[in-house]
Amino acid sequence: MASNGNVLNHITISDYPNSQSLPDVAFNGQDYLAVWTDNRDDVSHIYYTRINQGGIVLNPIGIKLSGTDSSNYYSNGVVASNGNNYLVSYIGNRLSGITALFSIINSSGIIVDTMPVELCDDTFLLMEITSVSNGQEYLIAWTNLLRDTIGVDLYFRRVSADGQLLDASPQHVAYNYWGINDINIAFGGGCYLAVWDDNDNIWGVRIQPDGTVLDPNGFLICSDSGQQVDPAVTSDGHRSLVTWTDGRTGNYDIYATFVDSAGNVGLAENLTNPVTNRLSFDVSPSPFNKEIKIKFNYPLQNISSLNIYDITGKLVKSFANPLHDNVVWNGKDNQGHVVPDGTYFCRLSISSGAVTKKILKLKN
Repeated sequence: MASNGNVLNHITISDYPNSQSLPDVAFNGQDYLAVWTDNRDDVSHIYYTRINQGGIVLNPIGIKLSGTDSSNYYSNGVVASNGNNYLVSYIGNRLSGITALFSIINSSGIIVDTMPVELCDDTFLLMEITSVSNGQEYLIAWTNLLRDTIGVDLYFRRVSADGQLLDASPQHVAYNYWGINDINIAFGGGCYLAVWDDNDNIWGVRIQPDGTVLDPNGFLICSDSGQQVDPAVTSDGHRSLVTWTDGRTGNYDIYATFVDSAGNVGLAENLTNPVTNRLSFDVSPSPFNKEIKIKFNYPLQNISSLNIYDITGKLVKSFANPLHDNVVWNGKDNQGHVVPDGTYFCRLSISSGAVTKKILKLKN
């Protein structure tokens, strides 16, 4: 797709006999990795392939990820990247119950784990699974209906960059009598934000990188009249934007709101000083390939920080105090390495709040 929204071409990833469904995709700064549920063998398995930035499918027949596990069939594959490797998590269905599994795939598309890692014991009904990275580690969350119970529980486990479980057992996040549906998760502002609906309202919960659940059983993001369902979430490295399908008008429309790292819900930046609204803050050119100029007009003694974050919320570059009102970023991180092409966020923090600008880095 071109930058103006025109569709340039379609790419066939898999067109084998029987159905392929439920795709998911992630980008590691170099290539894309697509995963899907594939029925080409008359039993559903998880397949994947890499796609380069030119749209070339690097593994045309696809690679079977599942199959070394004892499950009868597999579904709901999702993928996340920490900027290097990929983590693919999915659901395995067995006669004894259902389990959640994951494997690490390196940047060359090779499966690191000869056997997938189990996240939980066989359960009565594991319904949904999702995952995200904070730029280093991963967090996998899933919903579970326990046998002889009513309602749904939300669990998670953290995984290191090399595929080691960081939690000794599944960590409980929330329980809802009416259900926990359509879970989605993002990382930004120093914590994870998981969102879901209970068939009526939109909920969220914050989880710190060390696994601390900040909002046991969650907090309400939207509970207006009508039905709010199907939430999605992404972060600019500071706040998260949550969108959902909303039925308050009698029709289904799309609504959105922000949630900051403190759990505040609303479109405002919660800035306490009105002068912040008059702050001139500009980054140009964007897109850029070699360097970008950052300009602002504000008393330097009131500047708290000027930082660059990647799309996962990971700190990429800090500009040390005292700051100048005309800064140049050369596209390198704090270690002097050139960062990958992609989307970044420039955040200027001042005494009364902060302002964030999106920037896009392209190939040199």
